[in-house]
Amino acid sequence: MADGADASLRPVRARPPELPGLALHDVIGRGGMSVVWRGTDLARNIPVAVKILQRDFADDRDDLHQFFQEARVAAMVRHPGIVKGYGLNRKNGLYYIVMEYVDGYNLGQLLERKKRLSEYDVLAVAESVAGALDFAWTRHRIVHCDIKPENIMVNSDGAVKLADLGLSHTISLLSKASGGQAAEIVGTPAYMAPELISGESAVDCRSDIYSLGATMYHLATGRTLFPLDGNDDILRAHVDPAMRAPDPQSIVPSLSHGFSRLAEAMLVKDPAHRIKNWSRVLEIVRTLIVGGRAAFLRTGSPSSVEIAPAR
Repeated sequence: MADGADASLRPVRARPPELPGLALHDVIGRGGMSVVWRGTDLARNIPVAVKILQRDFADDRDDLHQFFQEARVAAMVRHPGIVKGYGLNRKNGLYYIVMEYVDGYNLGQLLERKKRLSEYDVLAVAESVAGALDFAWTRHRIVHCDIKPENIMVNSDGAVKLADLGLSHTISLLSKASGGQAAEIVGTPAYMAPELISGESAVDCRSDIYSLGATMYHLATGRTLFPLDGNDDILRAHVDPAMRAPDPQSIVPSLSHGFSRLAEAMLVKDPAHRIKNWSRVLEIVRTLIVGGRAAFLRTGSPSSVEIAPAR
């Protein structure tokens, strides 16, 4: 395991199911619907991760559809910044996805250890994630819908990879399923874009831009946008125009003004006034990485400001 993983990552001992062509070793992750095993693809002799849908969810059509959707999208999108999917299978009543194994840790685990990351590290992560999402959007019209620290992996070589496409949607799939209207979409409350919550606007790449902005805010400051009690209160705070998160510089004074302005532009609640595409996000992030903030700062404030100014 790469540096950054904590003691909570020690494998959980459990009896592995028998799956053809695979040797399963230990449990490396658990979610609400699935369990992820570290394994070996015996034919190719390579390490893999195997996500197995829990039996309780296999009889639910919506849960099964979501699992199929993750497998389909992971197999379709081929980008070095996105965890590869090798295919969906079914054996002995078990549905499972075979995926690339990332020998490392996720940023949620790194946050637990370090509390917050440096501005440079956050920008480096943002550049990798934005590049992967730009590819997914421009090539396949895919919206991830669940960008958060736990879904951003760092492997043992330091490469950043985006994981968990289980909630992702393509615009074409949404259109076919609901006559052009967005189907019900779920995500993680701390990072959800307002339009995903309210359903009042069409879903596109700007929803992921908001979620990446919320993730960057958390990584850089050590706190979420709205650290409230209860998911309902958090969701209302994202949607309510009167709720404004503190400027990142008011929490961590060493953060640059340019970083705060970028967060401000990504976190505008009205998607019509948010940064509109990944190309612009990447342009600003790369400018900030090399320290040239002037060009971005001259562009003026967004028409809807959602972050309270630093005091």
